[in-house]
Amino acid sequence: GAAARGTLIMLDMHLCDWSQYNNQPPLWYSSRCTYDSAGFCVQAHPQCVNNRDGVCYDYTEQANKDIWNTLVARYKSRWNFFAADLQNELHEPATWGSGDASTDYAPAVERISDDIFIRNSDYRGLIFVEGIGNVPIDPYCEDHTATGQAGGHWWGGNFEPVKCRQLNLANGKNNRLVYSPHVYGPSVYEQAYFQTANYPANMPAIWDTHFGKVREWTNKAVVVGEWGGPNTGKSATWLQAFGDYLIAKDMRDSFHWALNPNRNSDTPGVLVDWWNPDQERMTLLKRVQPNPTLFTPSGSSVCFTTTSSSGPVTVATTATIATIATTATVATTATTATTATTATTATIATTAAITSATSAAPVPGTTTGAAATTGPSGSCSLSATQTVANSWQEAGRPMTQYTVTVTNKSPSQTLSAIALRLSAVPSQYWSATLNADGTYGLPSYITSFGPGQSYTWGYIVQGTASVSVQSPACNVGISSGPVTSAAAASTSGRATVATTAAVTSAAVTSSMPVVTTTSSMGAVSTTGGPIGGACTLQVTQSVASSWQQSGQPMVSVNAVLRNTSPSQAVSSVKLRFNGSTSDVWSLTRNADGTYGFPAWTTSLAPGGMLSFGYNGYASGPISITILGC
Repeated sequence: GAAARGTLIMLDMHLCDWSQYNNQPPLWYSSRCTYDSAGFCVQAHPQCVNNRDGVCYDYTEQANKDIWNTLVARYKSRWNFFAADLQNELHEPATWGSGDASTDYAPAVERISDDIFIRNSDYRGLIFVEGIGNVPIDPYCEDHTATGQAGGHWWGGNFEPVKCRQLNLANGKNNRLVYSPHVYGPSVYEQAYFQTANYPANMPAIWDTHFGKVREWTNKAVVVGEWGGPNTGKSATWLQAFGDYLIAKDMRDSFHWALNPNRNSDTPGVLVDWWNPDQERMTLLKRVQPNPTLFTPSGSSVCFTTTSSSGPVTVATTATIATIATTATVATTATTATTATTATTATIATTAAITSATSAAPVPGTTTGAAATTGPSGSCSLSATQTVANSWQEAGRPMTQYTVTVTNKSPSQTLSAIALRLSAVPSQYWSATLNADGTYGLPSYITSFGPGQSYTWGYIVQGTASVSVQSPACNVGISSGPVTSAAAASTSGRATVATTAAVTSAAVTSSMPVVTTTSSMGAVSTTGGPIGGACTLQVTQSVASSWQQSGQPMVSVNAVLRNTSPSQAVSSVKLRFNGSTSDVWSLTRNADGTYGFPAWTTSLAPGGMLSFGYNGYASGPISITILGC
């Protein structure tokens, strides 16, 4: 996980209104209802989303506050959650300091930020605030004498009005504010100032006008929240010029967009694939910030290494990194998220090469594991069953997705914590919590694990992996398919099982309800008409766990999508959940709210299957409609 690797996390409200999935919302709210004088929604927008009570959910400012409260309350105890970026890239008709309650973002920032700190008084992190887009010229707040031209702002990149309207948070929280512009070059849009004869010498004056004087006006940190572009042509010139500007202004700490590969050509990633960084881009980033802070968790403390004139200095502190970040080192903190993440990816690639003795190409649906072991007398009994859910090739490397079902086999003992160890570092995991020692524990929504109860989590790893139970308080064990050899070592009740398991077909058993949905139809083209041949898809759902959240029943479900056709492969699918979900994994959400294959699955062969899952607002599985294949 990120914390174990010293990577800091900033949450960003990039999009909350699904109906604007392909169009970045211009404001911090969007209305889906027409209200009567009593404040009730009397007419819903055609794209309204009904909440679990069947009421049109309106993305009001209060909804924005509630979303942030939920996120901050959930993650504020994590030492590496250091900042909240309130809203991504506001633009026209957004204003700053205009006094128009429907568009003025400055007082909205104050209201939302104050609400975060009032409802989460122990939140010790930062508030990142982006700017707005183009607005009508204010002769006092916008001074274009240096540039000779107005406008040309990027969404979220205009801080000119801060000159006359600075932010002021309640209860002495102004030291938590960070102004965070987004800035891009000609690869994103060919602004007029990129076409002048003196480009790029003209750019520093333009950057000064747009956001470069904010620190002078406010005495607050400025951290560029997004910048990037390809290392070619005019864009390469822009990247080097902007890097020079950040160095000259001592704004060395920033977030470079983006980390991941396979992005749009206008903003390629720091990584060229999931194992190798873009060396030319890394050279630029190292030039801009040659000495990023390194954070290393150590027990209840966090060590961070900085650079002084006399060399590296390591300091141990029991305070959260968010607290450290509120000092003048705030900008240094922000850089680590980009730099450390890049470094982490390289680590993952190396570690993930570890493979177990199971099949080099695991077969989906098979179960792997080891014999049970025993621990101290009178303690609990725990088992874990691992199933290969899917396997594929990614950039020539074998990838495997596993589903792990954990069961408390004790007849009487309820557990509050467990520890499961993987033999390889996963690239993704879900429905589990990463413990400080690198093991995986109960997910956050399970606070007690009763006798006979089971829950399921999953992960993706390069190659293959094995899972072992590692809990000092338990009779620990792995329970699954036939074992050809197994070795166990136990010290003070802690047992780790190393296995060489025979791969065998097995069905995951569960005492929870199982729901099967079958669809037999002609394959559907993008226009809705049938194309040649028929395909048959089947979805089987199994409840992994259920719980109450604020009085609302919640359920975690594992599902398998099977292509039961004997001859026809399926190249795409559309699934619709007929109920509200809070999380969906191993599927890709489409713009119309349906779900399709994940990025790593391009087709489903005859007899093939795909495992996915979700958490839903229900007491049992949510019905799934197969709209097309």
